[in-house]
Amino acid sequence: MRPAAVGFHCPEEGAAASRRGATSRRPINSLGGQARIRHPGLITQLLIGLCVAAYALQGLPGLSGSGPDNTFTLDYSLYGPGIAANDEYYRLLTAAFLHAGVLHILFNMYALYLLGSQLEQILGRVRYLALFVVCAIGGNTLSYLINGWNTFSVGASTAVFGFFAAYYVIARRLRADTSAILIIVGINLIITFTIARIDKWGHIGGLVTGLVVGVIYAYVPTRRGWAQAVAVGAVLAALLLAAALRTSAVTSTPLSAIVQ
Repeated sequence: MRPAAVGFHCPEEGAAASRRGATSRRPINSLGGQARIRHPGLITQLLIGLCVAAYALQGLPGLSGSGPDNTFTLDYSLYGPGIAANDEYYRLLTAAFLHAGVLHILFNMYALYLLGSQLEQILGRVRYLALFVVCAIGGNTLSYLINGWNTFSVGASTAVFGFFAAYYVIARRLRADTSAILIIVGINLIITFTIARIDKWGHIGGLVTGLVVGVIYAYVPTRRGWAQAVAVGAVLAALLLAAALRTSAVTSTPLSAIVQ
């Protein structure tokens, strides 16, 4: 057996596959991800790049001395009145690319790089990107459901917490050691509930969404990719429906009652 990009390969079987004219160019793991020699972790790098670019458009809060609430931030943050009054549901996703300070973005990008690079290799680019999008929306949706008109939040931590949960489920499926990820989740949950300004519902929502999507990717057979896509699409549709119902409830409440 010889070490390969994904697991180990038998030289005799590899030679036989070559003689049969096998068409696969890259090894495929048990969850459908492919080992890529060129541009590994490309989607993770693009996501980090988008977060950094958005942070610059926010005026580099915490680094330049300016506050985080400039016009760009207000236009794309998770802002309850924008969703409830103007149906700006894109905020459920765009808020994940904004950050409130230099430490905020540094911690989130570090976690995104560590977990994202591994998950992208395991799941493949398309499913990995879907995981990020659905977890970000899931965390922000729960925050909106709980806080309603008073919702205001930014940060990629909704998706990062989803990565924590998905990584745990996938590691269990592959029978890998999960003690380290459990410790990391525990530490981050303690931080979430002890620091007042952190959007704890966003973190919890991302964690739960990542758990659900992780189960879909880990236990629905990869040969039934259509079933995985339908299931993940159903999760996304349920989140958007929940947000729409929350908007209906918020807008039906008199503004005077909300202010009180």
